[in-house]
Amino acid sequence: MKKEFRHGTVLKLTRYDTPQTIEQSFGLMRDNGIDTVVIWPAAFWWEEKKEGYPFNTGKTVLTLAEKYGLKIIMELAGQLTVMEYIPDSLMKPEYYAYDEKGHREKGQSSFGFLNYYHPEVNELICKHYNAAAEAYKDFPALLGYDIFNETMFRSYDKWTLSEFRNWLKDKYGTLERLNEVWERTYSDWEQIGVESWKWMSIMPEADYGEFRRLSIGMILKKWKKAITDVDSEHMIIADNIHAQTLPGASYSRPQDEFDLKKAVGEIGMSFYPKGMSGTSANARRWQVFDSFHAASAREGFYISEMQTHIQALFNYNTCCRPYEIKRWCYEAYAAGAKGLIWWMWRPFDKGLQTLGRGLVDYKGRRTERLDEAKKLSETFAKYGVLTPCRADVGILYDVTCDDLHRPLTSSYKLDKDIYLCSVHGAYKAFFDIDTRADIVTLDEINNYKTVILTNNIVMDDKRALALAKFVENGGTLIIDGRFGIIDPFSQLSEELPGGAMNFLCGEEFLDSDYEGLDYTYAGISVQGVFGRDLMRITDGETVSTFKDGYPAVVRKKHGKGQVLFFNTQLFYGYYLSPADDTRALVQQLAKELGACAMTVKGNVKARAAECDGKILFFIFNYSDSDENAEVSFTYGGKQYKANANVSANDSVIVEGIAL
Repeated sequence: MKKEFRHGTVLKLTRYDTPQTIEQSFGLMRDNGIDTVVIWPAAFWWEEKKEGYPFNTGKTVLTLAEKYGLKIIMELAGQLTVMEYIPDSLMKPEYYAYDEKGHREKGQSSFGFLNYYHPEVNELICKHYNAAAEAYKDFPALLGYDIFNETMFRSYDKWTLSEFRNWLKDKYGTLERLNEVWERTYSDWEQIGVESWKWMSIMPEADYGEFRRLSIGMILKKWKKAITDVDSEHMIIADNIHAQTLPGASYSRPQDEFDLKKAVGEIGMSFYPKGMSGTSANARRWQVFDSFHAASAREGFYISEMQTHIQALFNYNTCCRPYEIKRWCYEAYAAGAKGLIWWMWRPFDKGLQTLGRGLVDYKGRRTERLDEAKKLSETFAKYGVLTPCRADVGILYDVTCDDLHRPLTSSYKLDKDIYLCSVHGAYKAFFDIDTRADIVTLDEINNYKTVILTNNIVMDDKRALALAKFVENGGTLIIDGRFGIIDPFSQLSEELPGGAMNFLCGEEFLDSDYEGLDYTYAGISVQGVFGRDLMRITDGETVSTFKDGYPAVVRKKHGKGQVLFFNTQLFYGYYLSPADDTRALVQQLAKELGACAMTVKGNVKARAAECDGKILFFIFNYSDSDENAEVSFTYGGKQYKANANVSANDSVIVEGIAL
């Protein structure tokens, strides 16, 4: 049965709006295929102070929405707290978040954030959320609540420090164990602060990073409960930005959509691919969406904000063309988005982003972007929510690796995102050879033929057992870079490489080098990048050697499967330098491992999704010339084929023909 795809937009209400202006917008939305509206703010402190204040405007909105057949999401927390849960009249200086020097944290120039661990702040937010749910829950037009748009929080104050100490108690159990891991000599939990000193142990910094990453979920569980105490029937969603598995993914916000899913239930993202520095690369956009689909537990995600136009008054080069909008929406749709919300309906009429954004112009007139949105609505209505076809290759994402990579690299002018760069390098390498790879977590690996572990420095018994079973049952692991160097508490492994998984590596670590990195694999000469590890063969098979005789590639068979170990920075190297030789190597690996399920002819990119038992091909022409595309795809034991003429910079959906 087809599941309805939500197609919406954000309507930022102002104190100047009237029922007539709101109704006018709703009518135009409905006539252009929009069925969902996010209302921001969801409290209206400027309205008349009578019974129902400050939610009477919201009730009017919900009544009008029902008239026009629209569903409403109330955005309870955007980026302007004084228009949401703590108006100026209730604000206190102590409610602000504070930086490491004890100064008020101003956040970004466009908005600030409060100290969500301050007990009074949390109480005010929960009380407000409870009241909003009580006011809106009985309206038929209500779809749900967005309880935190673009999550972020950081503060160095006594309340946050207290929560950190409690978190450490839960993690370590005893102060003696914490002292052992941290290499400290505390005699009381109250002596623990936010530590940046990491000469003898990186765990003080790594633990604070993990705590901050998880803190958003800890906070949101309380906010969610404030709503579900009075309304457990409607959807609750929260949103991050882009995706955490990519370099520069705002680890310091913090951001963890995998944990967000567990805390809230539905997850969304803000997606702005076109900025002042240019448009994000194709492979990066694809990975953003694939990562979010993984974080959603394969249940689907929302684009809670999709870019519509220029960012602000003088940001000319962020102008969005209709073909770009279509491209971005198709990329998200094919990857598992189950709803898409445009940011926003009309441009800002004041403030930092004056004249920025908008499906309609400053007078409420339709634009070419609204025309494109209407066409897209017809596609969404026709097919409903899609299921992305699973890839044969999975790229393992282990968030603990990210937590521990950062303090290990930050003091040496290295790329603090080296782990995420490696993950993206692997994703881009397969993208560049027209072979998709999914971002996967450890509990998903058995759904794949081949799993890549790139710079996975963390290993313990649990991880080793899961990976060993995967190989034993016939899976292939491709491993490169530093592997299993430390346990989750940053202790050096007793056996290298691999730690608890050393028995599957077939070799022993001896030393490291930055020269002599070149090697040959299956007749392909590969120029190494960045560094290599010098190994001694134990019970593995040497597939390729460096010129000095050290093994470059080692195979270790186990059960029905195998481990293929590259003693170089294969995928981080590809991120740094996407060379033809590495691409040829990855193509050879895909061929050997039977991972080339899709073949593409023509200068296009393609991916497939399921729709009511059918296969839909999404074909993207990223070039400036027309292309004839031929796509063949083997899936579920069947072969599908499609042909299409795709105009320059266009994207099309073609139903696959079963052969």
